[in-house]
Amino acid sequence: MMPLSLDKVAEKAPSLLSLAKNASAAVDMSGLNGQTAKVALVLDFSGSMHSQYKSGAMQRLAEKVLALATQFDDDGAIDFFVFDSGAAHLGEISLDDFSDGVSRLIGKRRMGTTNYAAAFLAVRDHFGFPPASKTPTRKGLFGGPKKVEPAAGTVPADQPVYALFLTDGAPDSKPAAVKALTEVSTTPIFWKFLSIGREEMAFLQKLDDLDERFMDNADYKAVGDTDQLSDVALFDAMLDEYPAWIAEARTKGLIR
Repeated sequence: MMPLSLDKVAEKAPSLLSLAKNASAAVDMSGLNGQTAKVALVLDFSGSMHSQYKSGAMQRLAEKVLALATQFDDDGAIDFFVFDSGAAHLGEISLDDFSDGVSRLIGKRRMGTTNYAAAFLAVRDHFGFPPASKTPTRKGLFGGPKKVEPAAGTVPADQPVYALFLTDGAPDSKPAAVKALTEVSTTPIFWKFLSIGREEMAFLQKLDDLDERFMDNADYKAVGDTDQLSDVALFDAMLDEYPAWIAEARTKGLIR
């Protein structure tokens, strides 16, 4: 698989061409050229997010994520997940049907609470990655944290999954979120955490720094308001730490 050409983007979704050009430039600067990935958008669907959906901010974000995805894969689509009191894969948003894609896929789903753990596990399960061999329950050598390990027989994936996870609040259960993100650290999923709102979220930074993971599988950025951030700045934030994760994931046998 190869990135979708800008000519193809112009043909199928001309209104996304400017975004795709900015995404292409950001990928070029990051040194990721030629690295394929599946792309997932994972959005908070709790009650406090109502205004973000009503204003169209989440649709505009989805279009930016789709533009980035064209530089990672030639299928011209992203997988769309939401998390509330649970989590679900609602379908794909593609170059063919991106207009109002967020509203169309959400349909009549009711907003709920903020279940991070369900989101982490839903993405893992959707892409068919196996659970870790076990969750750490005791200290490792020299008193350090014991890290999770991939299940026996796990083989490298052909390509990783880049998951953009956006929220405006802390989870229902912090222990469950810690356990789930630790569990999925044995899979080839990179989690880019974005928070919106006036203040940074200390818990997302905690997730970014967890010790018991098989490898560091996340990066956190507080972006405030996604509409106020320039496209260039947003793409730069989205790609920060991802190239280093790719290199480590390959070294640790998670991807080919």
